[in-house]
Amino acid sequence: MFRVRSTSTGSALAQAALLTQMLFAPFVLAEDAAKPAAAAQRKVLEEIVVTGTKRDVKQQDAPVAVSTVTALDIERTFSTDLRTVSTLAPNVTFTNQTGFNAIAGGIRGTGSISILTTQDPSVGISVDEFALSHVQAQFVELFDIEQIEVYRGPQGTLFGKNSDGGAILIKTKRPNLQEFGATIGLTYGNVGQNNEVRKVKAAFDVPIIPGELGIRFAGVYDKAEGYYRNSKSAANFPYHVPIYGLFGLPADNAPLPPELNTRTSGNHEKLGGKDVFAAKGKMLWQPNDKYEAYVIYEMVRDRSDSPPGVNETPANEGFLFQLLGFDGIQAAGHNNPLKTGVSQQGNGINIRDGHQVDVNGGYLNQRLDWGSFTFRSITGYRYQEETLPSTYTGEAFNSLFDASRNLERRQLQQEFRLVSNFSGPFNFVGGAAYFEDNLDFRAIATVGLQGILPTFNAAAAPGTSPFLDSRGFVNLDLDTINDPGVGNVKQNRQSWAIYGDGTYNITDSLSLTAGARYTSDAKDFEHNANGGGKCNQYTKAKDARLINPALPFSLANCKSDNRSNALSRRGLRGDQYDPRDDPLPNSQFGLNVKATDHWEDPTFRVALNFKPTETQLVYGTIATGYVSGGFSETCSSVVTCRPFSEEKNINFEVGYKGDLLDNSLRLNVALFYMKFKDLQRNQVVPFVNAAGNADQETITVNAGESHSAGVEIETTWLPIDNLELRVNLGYLKAEYDKFKFDPAPNDPKVGVTDFKSLDIPFAPQFNVGFNGTYTHKLASGADVVLNVNAHLQPKAETSPFDPNAAARGVARQPTNSQIERNRLVNASVTYNSSDDKYRLSLYGRNLLDDRYRATSNSVSNLWNFTQYGPPLEVGVEFVMNLH
Repeated sequence: MFRVRSTSTGSALAQAALLTQMLFAPFVLAEDAAKPAAAAQRKVLEEIVVTGTKRDVKQQDAPVAVSTVTALDIERTFSTDLRTVSTLAPNVTFTNQTGFNAIAGGIRGTGSISILTTQDPSVGISVDEFALSHVQAQFVELFDIEQIEVYRGPQGTLFGKNSDGGAILIKTKRPNLQEFGATIGLTYGNVGQNNEVRKVKAAFDVPIIPGELGIRFAGVYDKAEGYYRNSKSAANFPYHVPIYGLFGLPADNAPLPPELNTRTSGNHEKLGGKDVFAAKGKMLWQPNDKYEAYVIYEMVRDRSDSPPGVNETPANEGFLFQLLGFDGIQAAGHNNPLKTGVSQQGNGINIRDGHQVDVNGGYLNQRLDWGSFTFRSITGYRYQEETLPSTYTGEAFNSLFDASRNLERRQLQQEFRLVSNFSGPFNFVGGAAYFEDNLDFRAIATVGLQGILPTFNAAAAPGTSPFLDSRGFVNLDLDTINDPGVGNVKQNRQSWAIYGDGTYNITDSLSLTAGARYTSDAKDFEHNANGGGKCNQYTKAKDARLINPALPFSLANCKSDNRSNALSRRGLRGDQYDPRDDPLPNSQFGLNVKATDHWEDPTFRVALNFKPTETQLVYGTIATGYVSGGFSETCSSVVTCRPFSEEKNINFEVGYKGDLLDNSLRLNVALFYMKFKDLQRNQVVPFVNAAGNADQETITVNAGESHSAGVEIETTWLPIDNLELRVNLGYLKAEYDKFKFDPAPNDPKVGVTDFKSLDIPFAPQFNVGFNGTYTHKLASGADVVLNVNAHLQPKAETSPFDPNAAARGVARQPTNSQIERNRLVNASVTYNSSDDKYRLSLYGRNLLDDRYRATSNSVSNLWNFTQYGPPLEVGVEFVMNLH
């Protein structure tokens, strides 16, 4: 919310006349608005200062499309989720990674749904100037917020790599050096059908040496029961398994071995709950007016549930899940997607333990004013540890595909910056930055869908089916359920950059800004995966590839082990697995890759600004950005483990910013055209693994070119006393210019597939946000504030897959894979005491109880799993301020 002050204005009729002029002739309006008006009192919009240009400038003077979200804006959403920013800024589409508490999406038609640890995001996010380099790390808990700045379009010059869609700067509150203060907030609510939401927020300011040294402690504990239930019970398995008919077995009531647990429904327990504690300790030292040191310690302890998926595999579209007897919810006749399934296994993939994320970070930001210069040093170190077990299928069967992604990530950042404070027409900012991002990642998985496929029994009795065992049961290899396989990735990254950006005032009204950055980015990559490695004393005869097939199995006659990467090959059970340890030596994997590569990229921006009046700005910019090249964490062959190249873009933009109607109306408009090349896309490709079996993998490829064009409008209007109206509108047209991909480069029968006609992920045609706030003053001096906000967004794709690919035998995206249209309406009423010591709010989120698919991920032609947005939530919040 903008703070207000009083000034004079004309009548409501005069306001309407001025608004009409604004719509058709804004520059003329500006001259009229500057004239003296009648002597009534009214509110005006206050200036906003942004820091994303590395210099403190007024938002209305910055030649860039930027939305500023204040602490009060965030508080009125009654959410601590960064995805809330999507509702507060145009052409921003954020959702969660399917199956993870992580960010997916982007800005202006960028973004992906990849959780891969080695893949970089397209939107840069920083907290107190420390950059977060991965979508899992970017899922920050919003608390103790001062301001969020959302920059749209490439920011490669001032922010560097991985900001070709834009950048989001989160600034938290600094210690108060003058007086003691404390804020305590309690929230209690209910989401869906009797699922409790509880939240505690607290912050304390303690001046140790008034005006010189102070500390601040802030924290939040956010706990909510999940609105899903583990109650999907409509699987046809084990009673009807269509694929068994292809093996000459009965599709109905096939004789399954008794050691197979065939239970397919859960215990109706709640799923998807949240349990997060986050805190920061801060110290600010300002011994004089020239120097300051700002120290921050951060910690996060996340023990939320494993995010459940929903099986939305479509019927009759060739997906394996339906053939196995696990229909998607629609095919099974369900009308409630919040009734889903989670396996709850504990076989080294401890679903019931939830997603565990621990963060510890330390940061030191220093400032020194020296004559006509300001020198800044930004130093930080962040350690994040993750144990993320998930059921990706939406089924409670013991395992169709369960995995745990376990990681340790260490980030180091050092930046030096010099900012000029000249009195003349020219000023600049220049700097150098160094960044490290080192990770150790290991995965453990059970692929149970393979375990319920019949296997050939060479020892079958004559006259019986070769797909039955000696007991007459379907011959199944249950090791893929009971004996998890493992793999690992290590990547060390070093990046450095130098940059400069300057502005020259040609006249009082005309200025030119130009800047450039040079970035060097190097990655060392190691990857171990797949079976087909060395045999050892734990190798089973059925998994051995023999040197001489005419001789019986023995270690001496064992060429390789098809399941050499199984946990049993170290004599371990799943419950003995340590998520912080690599349990197998390199020799146990069919794939061992070590690779190094580096990328060098220049980026630039040029902006020309013209101010026809003091309250208006017209600008034009050209800017470039890129997403760094890298390696695919999921590659499964030496060929596909080769690096992919950078994704690059250039943005052409013109914009208008104006404070009109005697500073009671703010109108910002941006029109842009962005061109992308060497697009990074995740695609499924076939390959033959080290065990000699046909398989498929998901890798990142550079697959083509695209463009996006659109318009963004943001307006804030104070039409009468105590009423503020805000609207943001984004329109986007994004298309592929070239998108060709060869899914099987060594198989001429498959050929190149042209995906040019596909929709670009995370590029809805438009989005609209509205926020209205009315404040009513009571005779006691207290006030009552009514806030209503709404957001509308049409459907959008999550991945670029061909809707006709199944007919050509190519992996495809199912028809129900999109983010669905959503219409979110929220409201709150708040009582603020006259002395500002406490406030009491009643709130409702998603008042229409809109049921919409929020994210989706298709696993080749196997299955499709999704997640849904939260249903109606109502609650109460009490906040007390102590001074």
